[in-house]
Amino acid sequence: MNIRRGITLQISLLIVLFAPFGFAQSDKNSRLSRFVIYGDTRTNHKVHRKVVLAAVEQRPDFIVQTGDLVANSNSAKQWTNFDRIIEPIRKNDIAYYPARGNHDVGKRSKYAEEMPASLHSGNIFYYRFDIQNLRFLALDTESDLSVKSVQYKWLEKELKDARTENKFVVPFFHQAIFSVGDRHGSNVLLQSILHPLFKQYGVRLVFQGHDHIYYRTTRDGIAYLVTGGGGAPLYHIVASELQTGDVAKRLHHFCVADLFHDEIKITVYAVSRKDARITVIDKFVVPIRSTPN
Repeated sequence: MNIRRGITLQISLLIVLFAPFGFAQSDKNSRLSRFVIYGDTRTNHKVHRKVVLAAVEQRPDFIVQTGDLVANSNSAKQWTNFDRIIEPIRKNDIAYYPARGNHDVGKRSKYAEEMPASLHSGNIFYYRFDIQNLRFLALDTESDLSVKSVQYKWLEKELKDARTENKFVVPFFHQAIFSVGDRHGSNVLLQSILHPLFKQYGVRLVFQGHDHIYYRTTRDGIAYLVTGGGGAPLYHIVASELQTGDVAKRLHHFCVADLFHDEIKITVYAVSRKDARITVIDKFVVPIRSTPN
């Protein structure tokens, strides 16, 4: 064997053997996972059906829902309608992870029946699941989240564990802590509790619902999205509350997130009320840091 060629081959083998753990060199530009995010479906079943069919066509690995699955949680008929609409998701074996909204609370609510069969931690209303190097934390904004609550202590422990395990955390929940919708706006109390905690543990991406709009803002390096356009009646946007760089749309929509080695690329699609067309209304990228702050 040629000596120079032999040395080159040995160096190449060493590069492969000692490549960074978790991703092969050839995987750097390959998509690792795709997921869809939407919320606030409630009453407009025709729009929700369009969102579901368009989402399934994206071939996601799983779907996240930010709450308010139905308008009246005590109505068995509404839950039957909901299950019928999301049937294409079930038929395609796409996992479905909802957060509980205020319209999902009730003595005869069947919200619990929509939950995945197995969860890593928490309870039926707040829980964790992991996909690749992402850790999703579903919070229940309809129950106590004060600093002395059981849920807050669970959340803080999950954030600490995620840092230790080098997981990129993606919280999602219903009541938005940053929003410009004219019906609800920002939940200032929850904002004072959750935003400092997210900052402390290096969270970079948060999904919310409650206001029936699309809204994206960045606060202290954290991208907050309100995705509440899954079928509920649309709200208006308070333009005076928009900050530089914010994106706000009064449209029915859903979000598609593509996970790569070092970033998450998110594309937001508006759903036409007249036909099956979808239109891109926003695109952005969230970097994934190898080690959280």
